[in-house]
Amino acid sequence: MLDEVKGFSVTLKRLFAPKVTQQYPDEKRAMMPRYRGLPSLRSDPDTGEALCVACGLCARICPTSCLDMNVVPSEEGDRELAEFILKSGRCLFCGFCAQVCPVDAITMSQEYELTVMERDGLVYTKTELATIGGQSPIWWESGVGPENQQTNAPSYYDPFRDKGAELY
Repeated sequence: MLDEVKGFSVTLKRLFAPKVTQQYPDEKRAMMPRYRGLPSLRSDPDTGEALCVACGLCARICPTSCLDMNVVPSEEGDRELAEFILKSGRCLFCGFCAQVCPVDAITMSQEYELTVMERDGLVYTKTELATIGGQSPIWWESGVGPENQQTNAPSYYDPFRDKGAELY
């Protein structure tokens, strides 16, 4: 009986609260800073070159194998990324590819409007992903970091941190 009264009180509070309507196509919803949208490729802001060193870690760690990479030897003797394909229809948007990248070349963008009429539209190439990555702010200028408490790593609160001397 008490649970039903609590639930009804929540309904009454919401009934008299002011309504907020967002005109969607004109006003887009602001996403949270840690939202994981479509994976995208970053490039160096000074030179415009891709940051990817073609190590292949992102393709290896992907649980659904939605990333395909073709690597060719470069003129300097290193590896160079020839082709990078993302099949977003298979992507879980888990962010493993962005976490494992040693040079932060791949990131999870804020893109959420991904609907298409054909399945071929769910396949993104290197140039398309670089275009999406160029629209997002550079991570070191976006205010994401430990000073703003918006890191990609989980932050754990230790309840015994302050009382540790008393416990031991």
